[in-house]
Amino acid sequence: MLEVVFNDSAKGAMKAAKNYNKENMMGSVMGYIGKKPSKKESEKRFEGEAIGGSSQDVVCIGFSLDIGDIVNEIDSKERKSEFIRVYGSVNFEESEIEQFFKSQREDFEKLLVTAKSGETIRVWRSNAPFSACAFAFLCDTLRNIDCKISMIFMPEYWKTSEDTIQSCTDWAELTPSQFYRFLPLEREVSNVEKRLQSRLWNDLKQENAPLRAIVNGKLISVPEDFYDHLIIKNIPDREFVMAQLMGTILGRYSLGVGDGWYALRIQKMIAENKLVIVGDKDKTHPYGKILRKAE
Repeated sequence: MLEVVFNDSAKGAMKAAKNYNKENMMGSVMGYIGKKPSKKESEKRFEGEAIGGSSQDVVCIGFSLDIGDIVNEIDSKERKSEFIRVYGSVNFEESEIEQFFKSQREDFEKLLVTAKSGETIRVWRSNAPFSACAFAFLCDTLRNIDCKISMIFMPEYWKTSEDTIQSCTDWAELTPSQFYRFLPLEREVSNVEKRLQSRLWNDLKQENAPLRAIVNGKLISVPEDFYDHLIIKNIPDREFVMAQLMGTILGRYSLGVGDGWYALRIQKMIAENKLVIVGDKDKTHPYGKILRKAE
């Protein structure tokens, strides 16, 4: 069975989850911040089971398809340019960008080979926009391939004990020990659902908006400034560090939108003189600028 995730971090966690072993994880802990936990606390922390299979049977379709051009190939020059535009504040080497897209392409080719061979594909989907887009793209890609697809959709929240619950935006936020708990939620993706998702993806491609978002549970095209009101709403009346503003937004709104997009929109507000740079708290950090509202 091939596991399909839509985020690089989720891929790493899923690879570890395939052959998860509590004893090995506990034995790998080298140090602690603060008081060393008791044996019982450690066992509880690493409690979990493997989901089975090989760690090699995990692929990531993580092209951030909620952002930018989707008419061209998923690893086209246009998509690479979009990646640089959104994450341009981080100084990626050209070789790092090429390796990222090379890895994505290899995973995509592996997905196609697996589907054509008749092996079951299991998709781990969340309600984050990038995940919804990637799932629609996947269904469109596999629309004419006779293959079995199952899906585990991340629930809105779940119980972790009698009096506590947990919620996450995407599977990337889980530890490897947690994935097995969601296996009972697995269901088959019908051919009807696959066709509907394929149609949705083609509608979105035709619109080719600069951004796609989840609105009232539906994946739709939206304008580039769709999330700007969240930034504006949280701008302090005093001077502030860009990273602090972004941290506030990410903490308050679990929308599956990355820091790169918010940084891009804040940079645009600076370019339009809606925000003013008054200093630099940390020149080595891409979000270290000190800002204030323009007068």
